[in-house]
Amino acid sequence: MLSRSLLLSLLAVPAALAADCYGNANPGLSASDFQAAADQVCNYGPSWQGWINGHQVQAVYQGNAKIHCRDAFSNIISQCVSGQGRNGGQWTWNYNGVEELYYIQAF
Repeated sequence: MLSRSLLLSLLAVPAALAADCYGNANPGLSASDFQAAADQVCNYGPSWQGWINGHQVQAVYQGNAKIHCRDAFSNIISQCVSGQGRNGGQWTWNYNGVEELYYIQAF
């Protein structure tokens, strides 16, 4: 059995994983607009869909452990939205029975 410190260090690794970006261009929302939608998922529920500055935004978590919510959405936003000007992306984690999928997209 893994020690607690080793297990915690393994769970910290995903912060460096890459997001898979969507192909469409960002419709004009800022990184903070995307972060507001992501915060709804991390703080309150498995999904959020609504309107921000005239654009529909959808943010979703699926899985059996919501461990990396903030890191996952931060990776998507920094790599896809800010870094590539895309309208969103997804981030997945599967390790030792822990499954997480996060995605965010603006239309």
